[in-house]
Amino acid sequence: MDEIKSIPGGAVADRSPKKAPAAQERLWTKDFLLGTLVNFLLMVNYYSLMVVITSYSMKVYDAPASAAGLAASIFIIGALVARIIAGSVMDRLGRKRILMVGVAVEVICSLLYLLGIGFAPLFVLRFAHGFAYGACSTTIGTVVTALVPAKRKGEGVGYYMLSTTLGAAIGPFLGMFLSQSVGYTVLFATAAAVAVVGLLLIASLKVPEMRKRPAATAAPAHGGLASKIIEPSAVPIGIVIGVLFFCYSSLLTFLTPFAEENGLQTAASFFFVAYALATFVTRPFTGKLFDRKGDRIVMVPAFIAFTVGMALLSTVHHPAALLVAAALMGYGAGTVQSSALALAVRMAPPEKLSLANSTFYALLDTGVGVGPLVLGIVEPFWGYRGLFVAMALLSVVSFALYLYVGRKNGAMRALLKQNG
Repeated sequence: MDEIKSIPGGAVADRSPKKAPAAQERLWTKDFLLGTLVNFLLMVNYYSLMVVITSYSMKVYDAPASAAGLAASIFIIGALVARIIAGSVMDRLGRKRILMVGVAVEVICSLLYLLGIGFAPLFVLRFAHGFAYGACSTTIGTVVTALVPAKRKGEGVGYYMLSTTLGAAIGPFLGMFLSQSVGYTVLFATAAAVAVVGLLLIASLKVPEMRKRPAATAAPAHGGLASKIIEPSAVPIGIVIGVLFFCYSSLLTFLTPFAEENGLQTAASFFFVAYALATFVTRPFTGKLFDRKGDRIVMVPAFIAFTVGMALLSTVHHPAALLVAAALMGYGAGTVQSSALALAVRMAPPEKLSLANSTFYALLDTGVGVGPLVLGIVEPFWGYRGLFVAMALLSVVSFALYLYVGRKNGAMRALLKQNG
């Protein structure tokens, strides 16, 4: 694809054509805010349990470390399966229906942890919880990106992704604090309450559904099963983000033992706080710059910052350096993720918005999910510092892939010119 097609009509085609053009350019609508808040609550529920489920399995069920780790990671497998399926069924079943049912399942799953169902059933519960999360997070992402005006995609997606960043910072803190201070029972009840609030907000959310075309005018289906679960235009940038978040997975997996080995435990507890703050400070500016100047002026320095941060992490011996590395990677990964999503939804045809979202997140989740498995095999040979050096080099590969994809698909600035 040598040219990126613009999306006609300002907002994506899901929006009602009766809306005035001026209304379509509004970003801060009630539904945009509600959708963003729902995503934040989904992230809090997810991260608050993810960070403790390994230790919970080891303490409560006396599970070995390897099996306990699998109990955590099987959640990602469930989410990945849901993302692959969601794009193809979302618009047939209805986006709001999937959100309501999915979050209701999250409430039930969060409550089931309270029953102490046993270690083997815990795997089934984690998979089901991950599946519900994957379906909901893909759908809410589609809903919110559909609400963002086409000419403000970079800014709007950037603000929306801040809810993910905030959830990724507050969720782990909440999980660790509650489990250590008042126990797992209160944590599971809190996670369920968070999901209940999300369910109530969804009830008030006006969801833009994809208008069904008459059968006589509907485009014929081609490409078999693959075309129903994958949006080709989102695959190249999705591969780029998948490789980068393969590198990011090394932080989730090995930051804690690396910090313990080097006496940096206190600083490491603030690592993701510094990571999130850097994202919060930079993303509003980078989103607007993305819309005005195109993708490269935003993403090139972000890739460089991530690479430098990962390389710095491999050398740190002092707390300040660790937090500087966190800030660099927070700015880099946060900016690349939101900008890449904006690219994916702008390159996709309006009727393929759901597939574009699910394809993008499926590839991202693949990187995050495969990373711990592969890196766990090589870490004993390379050590933590050697591993982070390797991830810095691999992030350069991700950067090179991005430059190739940009050259192959046409620069984003061409799309901006078409949109005027």
